[in-house]
Parts: sequence; structure tokens; C-alpha cells
Amino acid sequence: MSELAEIQRAFARMCFDRSPAEADLARLHGDEARWLIYRGMVRSRLFAMMRSGLPRTAELLGDARFDDAVSAYLEAHTPRTRFIREVVHELVTHALPGWEADETLPPHVRDLVRWEDAKWRVGALEEPAVAAVELDFERPAVINPVLETLEVTHRVDRDHLAPETLDEPHLVLVYRKPGATRIFTYVLNDVGARLFRAWSGPRSQADGVRAVLAELGRDKPTQRFLEGMASVLADLVEQKVVLGSPPS
Repeated sequence: MSELAEIQRAFARMCFDRSPAEADLARLHGDEARWLIYRGMVRSRLFAMMRSGLPRTAELLGDARFDDAVSAYLEAHTPRTRFIREVVHELVTHALPGWEADETLPPHVRDLVRWEDAKWRVGALEEPAVAAVELDFERPAVINPVLETLEVTHRVDRDHLAPETLDEPHLVLVYRKPGATRIFTYVLNDVGARLFRAWSGPRSQADGVRAVLAELGRDKPTQRFLEGMASVLADLVEQKVVLGSPPS
């Protein structure tokens, strides 16, 4: 390995290891105190970015446990991205399995981390141009492309410390409305989630409803089903999750 490559590796270890090694500081030459100041600046920025992306997770875990997870991620993998905001998702990928396996943490930690991660990623998504005309139930739906979905069993969007436990998995939609920067969350129960998934494909919304009825083992819809479907569709349109139908 070349001398330059060795120096680059020593520099990375100096920044990202839990404690900088004397050998690495010596290899970098110069004033050790200045290198340590630089290390502190780099780590401070990264720690702040990850807290900014996962503020409720950090509160739930506590400062010591959250900071330990960040340190473990930095030492084990180091940031793999050119974009600093993406370290939040990298941290989640690295730390979530350990948090899930930790019996001292509440069971809703998985839902909370994934929800905050989805919000963070949606905030950075580019908004592509979308063509849509007035909604036609006999045609497919145009779904907002600035959207992420995840299944949860706890309403972490309402209370991140002691959320309600759900009787069945719910589908969470995390999205931005067209032309806006604010991030919204909309939660669907099992039937609503089935409808949303059916409407997210190339078939007409009417055919999507028929497919959902078949999944539920029903020959025809009940009045309650129709009212629930109409309510879900109206909400999705109002919330700009369903943007209309594609142009002819």
C-alpha cells in the first residue's frame, strides 16, 4: 500500500474511531492538538446531523445509548456517502438490528426508528413532474411520487414514548404534497392499506376494489365497505396522495 493510502486510512481512523490511536496521529504529522480539534469538528457535525434526523429516537434511547450507536456506526463502517444527510439512513441500517434485539428497549423502537428514517428520506426526495387529470374511478390513479410507506404496529406518529399498540399492522404513508416542503403522515388500517396498494398499480381503481374484495373473500361489497372505501379515497385525494388519473 502506498504512503498516501496509509495516510488516508490513518486520517479516516483518526476521525471515526472511538478513540484516535497515537500511531495514526503520528502518521499524520503536524500538531496533534490541531488534528484532535478537527476530529471534534467532524464528529460534532455528524452527531448533530443524526440527532436532527432521529430526534424522537434519540430521546427514547437517551443520550448515552444513542451516542454509543453513532460511535459504533462511525467506527465500523464510516460514512459511505457524499451527502452528509444520508448518514441518518446509514445509521439506521447499522443500528436498528441491535436496537430491535435489545430487550431493555420498548418494542415500538422499531416502528419509531423506521418512521423517522422515512420522514428524513422523504424530506430529501426530488419532486418529479407528474401529469394528472381529474380522477376517474374507471381508470388508474396517479400516486404522489414523493412518498414512502412502512408497516407499523404502534402509533408512533402520535406518541413516540408510549404509543398505542394496534390490533393489526397499519400502513403508514409518509409524503410531501406537490410543491411543498412539509412532511405529512397518513395511517391506513388493513382494508385501507389493501385499497391503497391496489390503487398504486396499473389497473383501474374499480378493478383494484374488486381485487381487494376477492382478497377478503367477498363476492360483493357491504355498505360499510363502500362507505369506508369512499372515505379513504376522499382522504387520499384531499391529502394529495392520489393526484388524479393519468392523461389519455
